[in-house]
Amino acid sequence: MNSFSDGMHHKSIFSTPLITAYGRRRTRYRGEVHDLNTLPPQEVAIAATLHDIRTGPQGSSVGAFFDFDGTLLQGFRRSLSGPLTPLRAVRSRTLIWSLLAGLSGRKTTAHLDRIHRLISQVWRGRTEEDFKDIEDRLFSRFIAGHLYPEVCQLIRAHDAAGHTLVIATAAVPFQVRSTARELGIDRILCTETAVSEGILTGGVDGEILWGQRKADAVSGFATANGVELARSYSYSNGASDIPLLSLVGNSIAVNPGRRLSAVADRRGWRVLRLRPRCTAGPHRIVRTILGLLAVLAAAAAAAVCSLGRDRQSAIDRMYVWVSTAALRCAGVRVRITGSEHIRAHRPAVFIFNHQSQIDALIVPYVLRTAFTGVVAMKARRYPIFGSLLRFVGVIFVDRSAPDRAKRTLEPLVTDLQSGRSVAIAPEGRVSPTPHLLPFKKGAFHLAARTGAPIIPIVIRNAGEILWRSSVLVHPGTIDVAVLEPIDISSWNPDAYNQNIEEIRNLYHETLMHWRTSKDSEYSQAHGKP
Repeated sequence: MNSFSDGMHHKSIFSTPLITAYGRRRTRYRGEVHDLNTLPPQEVAIAATLHDIRTGPQGSSVGAFFDFDGTLLQGFRRSLSGPLTPLRAVRSRTLIWSLLAGLSGRKTTAHLDRIHRLISQVWRGRTEEDFKDIEDRLFSRFIAGHLYPEVCQLIRAHDAAGHTLVIATAAVPFQVRSTARELGIDRILCTETAVSEGILTGGVDGEILWGQRKADAVSGFATANGVELARSYSYSNGASDIPLLSLVGNSIAVNPGRRLSAVADRRGWRVLRLRPRCTAGPHRIVRTILGLLAVLAAAAAAAVCSLGRDRQSAIDRMYVWVSTAALRCAGVRVRITGSEHIRAHRPAVFIFNHQSQIDALIVPYVLRTAFTGVVAMKARRYPIFGSLLRFVGVIFVDRSAPDRAKRTLEPLVTDLQSGRSVAIAPEGRVSPTPHLLPFKKGAFHLAARTGAPIIPIVIRNAGEILWRSSVLVHPGTIDVAVLEPIDISSWNPDAYNQNIEEIRNLYHETLMHWRTSKDSEYSQAHGKP
């Protein structure tokens, strides 16, 4: 069992360097070592780009310049129809749709004209506060679901290499800021709207960052900040950004159109083909319906087979049957590493990173029996699932009221003392991106009070299988790593924040340097879902 002490750093069992000679066409993709010849063609370029980032020049003198809509995220196709009039007395949702209308991802003259019309006609007369009030909602409800997971992985790789991260876009600040903040990018080059006494005038402060003007802005930024463009990277999906892509030594075209594809082919630029995650196809719809039906059938079967038995046996059977049946029918496989830690140290406080609602099936599938889950209060109102959660005895926590939440967790102390484990997400809510949210202290206080170890469960790819605000499952594989137990009994109360941050960093390192072994199972004890 590992122990965190003040100032002590824990090395992840997954952090061993894995990259072998690139000339042998072996590299790490999604954190794993792969033979490039075995990857699908669309994934080879991503794997090679990650390899170049990790083994190439490091430090802040290397820039990574990302276009926004169409590159970081799939563009929105909502059009501006009807008369264009200033939006002065309309609902915030209408204002949000106008912001999305300027994020089509199409680098065409029509898109440039749309930006002009939005600034000069639609947004004229609105206050800066109007936009600031809806920025977070714009990201969490709309943009987050359109982000390309592969680009998020590239951003993490650039950040780990110490590169200077920059978003360069024709969009305006209130379209970009919340996304940049969530992705950890603090430098934005964008179109600045003209403002007078806090009100948008309908003009532009400077020029719209389009074509050569965007390239000039990036060049000026590089000169002012000591960034060497010859060693830097740029990513874009549009032909209008050919001047920008031509500036740097590593040019990457993302889902390029015909013209940019031709230029990339002629100049030897790398091309990334990324699949949208928010498109609903018949396969996804069918798999989702099958998964929902499996939940109902498995829950009913477990209830019938548990008649005459004690409640805990019925709960454990329902955990196993429902999670296994639902995942199998939805086409979701679970690949577990470190399963020996699940059973060897009970009771324990199992903590997991929370990327998706499908975690409600993943955690029971991994832990199987003898645990109590902790979920948000709003889950009590979910159709079908709310009733199942109440039956299995999960603890509903209202995180909007911290004092009440602490009192709600008190029964978990009794559960741990009686030999029943606890499963809780220290982030407190589902993260809209693969990036980890800050960890709350509740799980760690529980472990400290009862002497139970903390066992981290690291879940990867769950957000790609089922994004937070989606109702459709994308069939695929979710990786789970169960790490070694951590004894926190010797923690100094004055160093709690530091120690918790070290555990959060352990999650980050595990996700960045993922390693699957031939002994990983789908799972050893559970069979293939």
